[in-house]
Amino acid sequence: MGKLQDKTIVVTGASSGFGEAIAIACAAEGARVSLVARRAELLEQVAAAARAEGGEALVCPTDVSADAQIHAAVEQTRAAFGPVDVLVNNAGANIPQRSITDTSAEQWRELMDINLTSAYVFTRAVLPEMKARGDGLIINIASRAGMFPSIGAGVAYSTSKIGMEALNAVTNEEGNAQGVRACLFNPGAGNTPIIDRRPVKFSQEQKMKMIQPEDIADTVVFIACLPPRVNIDLVSMLPTKS
Repeated sequence: MGKLQDKTIVVTGASSGFGEAIAIACAAEGARVSLVARRAELLEQVAAAARAEGGEALVCPTDVSADAQIHAAVEQTRAAFGPVDVLVNNAGANIPQRSITDTSAEQWRELMDINLTSAYVFTRAVLPEMKARGDGLIINIASRAGMFPSIGAGVAYSTSKIGMEALNAVTNEEGNAQGVRACLFNPGAGNTPIIDRRPVKFSQEQKMKMIQPEDIADTVVFIACLPPRVNIDLVSMLPTKS
């Protein structure tokens, strides 16, 4: 029996990168994974890989910038698997424009909707049932850009990740007394498709020195397997060699 047997886990941004690896790793531990992202065809591939590992998988094509679609994904998950035990807010995006001058207000709002507001709406959708049940875990995949904002990471991206820190802190303040835990996970540079949106391009050799998706997935599984009495509220991870 896996360490996450019969746990219902929602993973946003599950079609590639960190989210894909997290979903498959959780499924390998027996979890029922609900896969949330826009591209249904990619989610089907991740679902097949998750099922091959022995878990159950549900495909929930969702535009996380649309509140109604978020609520529909949560309801679809409940109908298929029951109450949500773990929410992994992983959906994220960035843009090539990084400075205040180059970033438009429209681009700013788009990143806030995807990176931050979606995490808030998902959290708000599952928090009441978690509090009522006296148990639940929310893992917010943010970034070290929230700890060290810079033009390199981008003004909108950095700000959205700082916002994740505030959301995580308030979730713990509101939920800990009822057994709900929240963990802010701040990875450094990772070898995922989003890295290719940086203005400076990286070689394959450089990418292999970065954090790999399986490193994030193994850490998420570790956090999710801890007993309810333990709350790791912050994880910071960076590559050993840069």
